[in-house]
Amino acid sequence: MKKRIWLLLLTLCLGLTACGQGGTQEEEDFTAVGGENLQAEEAALTLSMRIPETLNPLLNREETVDRILKLMYLPLMEFDESGKACPAVAESWEMAADGKTLTVKLDSGIRWQNGGLVTADDVVYSLNTIKNAPEDSVYKKVLNYVSGCTKTGEYTVVFTFYENFSSNMAALRFPIISASYYGGQNDPKADINLTPMGNGPYSMVSYKQAAELILEANSSYHGETPNISRIRVKVTAGEETDINSFEQGMTDVLVTDAMEAGRYADEGISGIYQYTSNQYDFIAFNFNKELFQDKSLRQAVAYALPKESLMESVYLNYGVMTNTPINPKSWLYEENVALYNYNPGMASTFLKNSGWADADKNGRLEKNVNGVTQSLKATILVNKENTGRLQIASKLKEELTAIGFDITIDKQPFAAYQEKFINGQYDIVVGGWKCSEVTDLTPFFGTEGSLNYIGYSNAEVDQLLAAAKSAIGEGPTLLAYSSLQKKLAEELPYISIAYRNQAVFASKNVGGEISPVESNVFRGIETWTYEKGE
Repeated sequence: MKKRIWLLLLTLCLGLTACGQGGTQEEEDFTAVGGENLQAEEAALTLSMRIPETLNPLLNREETVDRILKLMYLPLMEFDESGKACPAVAESWEMAADGKTLTVKLDSGIRWQNGGLVTADDVVYSLNTIKNAPEDSVYKKVLNYVSGCTKTGEYTVVFTFYENFSSNMAALRFPIISASYYGGQNDPKADINLTPMGNGPYSMVSYKQAAELILEANSSYHGETPNISRIRVKVTAGEETDINSFEQGMTDVLVTDAMEAGRYADEGISGIYQYTSNQYDFIAFNFNKELFQDKSLRQAVAYALPKESLMESVYLNYGVMTNTPINPKSWLYEENVALYNYNPGMASTFLKNSGWADADKNGRLEKNVNGVTQSLKATILVNKENTGRLQIASKLKEELTAIGFDITIDKQPFAAYQEKFINGQYDIVVGGWKCSEVTDLTPFFGTEGSLNYIGYSNAEVDQLLAAAKSAIGEGPTLLAYSSLQKKLAEELPYISIAYRNQAVFASKNVGGEISPVESNVFRGIETWTYEKGE
């Protein structure tokens, strides 16, 4: 499988790590929890993850381990495909008028697998554990937004935030762990942190170091009893091992790029369940170059880009076209913005209106500026390992050349590409971000934005960014983001292309209602079914 290497400079990715076990050598190799060691091979849904450093979800640093730990631990809040908060451990909540405190009422019927109730003490303890977690742990960036958590009742807590930020609640997706069980032990490799005791649909039966983890349905789970009573999680070395294991029928589920869908569909061995990821692809301009300070020229480039054709030829329709930097699946997405549907004639008109003409009839446009003839030249920066970006750059060059540009493609290894992008050594760049689940466009488009590598500055956009960031309540937030997206679509600091799809591929043994989302690919696993094949 070809790996597609995309620029992932922004990431509110919640990071993770690995696990061992204390005791005799036999116990270290295969430790049973609450039962005898499993020696016999039993029918089970088989998943995969990397070697865990720890099985405490708040100390973990590895993404695939986090996916598995979500089967054992409920988050404070769930989030649906649109990014709206849903009940989990939290039953209801109310934001203060100033947007800086949130009162949360917990579901009083949720129990730990040992039978104890989940209380406010556990929520406070969980946030304190994040404070003591490694800097690259999966949920550490919660602390960028949450300043504290106070118990106000047995099942109520109050969260305080650093500022009245419209996406503060999106940070409250961290798992809740038991205060009494973990007792303040923050060493990821401590015995207690290698023996999970959660409140989710599954609990751990055993862990064979660097080999496999066995889960079974949690009898204390407050929700729907899972249809699948046992899950086997194989420890794998990496993505290629995951792919090979799935192809050979050693695992039942593979999470990967949806563009692999054709491969597995042709083999007829799997179900394919797509979801829109946070991987956003765009074309951007260098505003430190005078050429691209002309909005008409940027609009011309936008009209010359055949986005629908790219969706078919590059993305193979495994993505969602977008007209703004906001994910089209998000409740914040504004559809009614300025559109730049493929129209080379319109692109040529915008260039002509900006004074560009082919006076010498050589097929290239020129413009007289203060008595000096300037040629319409530009270089497109792209990282050469990424075949998708190369295709986009090649098609853009073809289209721009046809309307009079002199275009060169600058193909660089990823490290050099990244350095050139950051340092502004380009004219046009084909790029991408892994966007945060905590929505804030200020770093990209704010005048002093930390990720504003294009050198864009617009006073009105700065005001709209501030308004969107500080909006309180669903209505005002939606309105603020609508205004912001309309202005960005008009200004075109980026030409938004698409958000790419990921997919859960499931073997023919797996059925039921499979509905993954970016934040939890195993969401609703209780409704899955499993029938062992021959």
